[in-house]
Amino acid sequence: MSITLTQSAIDKAVALNKNNQSLRLYLAGKGCDGFYYGVCFDDPSTNDLHFTQQNVDVIVDPDTLEFIKGSLVSWESSDEGEGFLVQNPNHRKYRGKFFKKSAWQQRLTQS
Repeated sequence: MSITLTQSAIDKAVALNKNNQSLRLYLAGKGCDGFYYGVCFDDPSTNDLHFTQQNVDVIVDPDTLEFIKGSLVSWESSDEGEGFLVQNPNHRKYRGKFFKKSAWQQRLTQS
């Protein structure tokens, strides 16, 4: 599957995955800036496509795969927050889904 996780994304996925779930990539919507991609931990569904990169199981549903092929998933951190960023060079405009820093801090403290 032509999706690549950077080492920072792999490291953070391993650190955050407390329930042994897969890392799901999904199409969260489309706006003026292009597609909005989402990333979360989830259990696989029957039709999901799987690939593993350095012990991170990644799942994508077949419909999303058509819009996410060739993407690079990285972990980004800035003053505005941190989260997984999906960059798709096949679409001129893209926007990754950032998660607010407080949401990630809450997730880390709950684990």
